[in-house]
Amino acid sequence: MRHTYVRRVHFYETDAQGIVHHSNYFRYFEEARGELLRSLGLPYSALRKEGYEVVLLEASCEFKKPLLYDEEVHIEVSLSHMDKFTFSFDYKVSAEGKLRALGHTRHCILKNSKIISLPVKIKERLIRRE
Repeated sequence: MRHTYVRRVHFYETDAQGIVHHSNYFRYFEEARGELLRSLGLPYSALRKEGYEVVLLEASCEFKKPLLYDEEVHIEVSLSHMDKFTFSFDYKVSAEGKLRALGHTRHCILKNSKIISLPVKIKERLIRRE
């Protein structure tokens, strides 16, 4: 399962050198992941109405080459792992056809402030897109 999210770098996301500040990559991952879930009929808003919270357990980013102001950025997100309690995504960030960063996040689902097994509805929709 892969989904590509496209956005443009905004000026406020850059530092004094005109390079995207490293913290923004994690925002990009969240945006891409949110759009992937929305495309599967699982927007965060609907999950929250059902009492589920998608919780970030781990996040990493390997920076390859800087992103610059006004570049069109493609963030490819793909499911990389799923077990009874957690699921993970990998991210490839590119601009102008060149790889700029690689990322990874791991998540779980909470209901009533407790970790639960992944709901069947979520598992089925994630697997269906693989």
